[in-house]
Amino acid sequence: MLRVAIIYYMWPHYRSAVVEALDRSERIAYTFMGSGETFEGIPHMGPERFRRFRRAPFRRIRGRFFWQSEAVRAALSQDFDAIIYLADPNILSNWMAAGLSRLRRVPVLFWGHGWRKPERGVKRLFRNAYYRLSNRLLVYTERAKRLGTETGFPAARITTVYNSLDLHAADKVVARIEAGTLTDIDPRALFAERDRPLLICTARLIAACRFDLLIDAASLLAARGKPMNVLLVGDGPVREEITALARERGVDLHLYGACYDEEAIGQLIYGADLTVSPGKIGLTAMHSLMYGTPAITHDNLDQQMPEVEAINPGTTGLLFAQGDARSLADAIEGWFAEKRDRATDRVTARAEVHAKWNPDVQAGIIEEAVIDLIGCVRPASPVLVRSDKPA
Repeated sequence: MLRVAIIYYMWPHYRSAVVEALDRSERIAYTFMGSGETFEGIPHMGPERFRRFRRAPFRRIRGRFFWQSEAVRAALSQDFDAIIYLADPNILSNWMAAGLSRLRRVPVLFWGHGWRKPERGVKRLFRNAYYRLSNRLLVYTERAKRLGTETGFPAARITTVYNSLDLHAADKVVARIEAGTLTDIDPRALFAERDRPLLICTARLIAACRFDLLIDAASLLAARGKPMNVLLVGDGPVREEITALARERGVDLHLYGACYDEEAIGQLIYGADLTVSPGKIGLTAMHSLMYGTPAITHDNLDQQMPEVEAINPGTTGLLFAQGDARSLADAIEGWFAEKRDRATDRVTARAEVHAKWNPDVQAGIIEEAVIDLIGCVRPASPVLVRSDKPA
């Protein structure tokens, strides 16, 4: 069995599903390396969630830069047949570690967003110099691959692996909702006018999410005779500001608060009509689609997160002109004007995540990329035939 390290500075709790999918491999024994500590309020996966976990503490260097000594030690060790590093050039130790791995003919893969927008000048040179330390770059989207090739990075060295949340858990929640055995939360019951269309977003209440645009759009729709209910699931520093704005605009808003119970979140999203994320959408798109709810977000892809690629306008959601409340109102109104069948929309939304944006797809693509790369970089190495070493 091949032995491969995946080195992140920390493993967020929402990565658990893809970690478990990778751990199920019968051809690769993965060792996951990370700090094991909560970082910036994001919990680290517990070490017991991994089949093989090795602590790799990191330290900050002047704000946004990091150093992780265990990454360098892993590069110098005889423990691994290939190493996957986080594709973040701000982790300075990865420059040295990847370089040492390449010198030792240990295949190197980088895993991350990749290119999110066209870049020029020093930033473009810096990113491309880092990425070229890898033999293979694993990116989230086809757009990232296209942007990369436009900078001159070889297309053959870029593999799209998508992104995901725990689709298996979501499938179980949806099955129970549709079987009528999970019915303790009805999001429409949170509002006096239950028959209005219900707009939802599950995200922290921060300025970057631009929930002010959602309130303004809902106000415009009410003035057009099409009032909406707005449900925000989360908490954060703009809570009072959003509450005051909704009161001023006469928008029926319910703030559910922070919620980490997936059964509750699933019922809330499943029972809504549309997710509306006026700022970047990110993994909120995955969360929404896997519970069968289409999503609306802004159209400036250079300022979006990779997961926006899962939104296919007219089928799994819509895009509106960034920063324009009237455009957002038009998009919401247009969606409902089509007299859509909610059951069909649920099937379409969930089909998108089942096709590409799920842990099994991710793990499978990564596994094939690793095996292919080892065969290309070290074709004569005994690593390809050894099976007597412990995993």
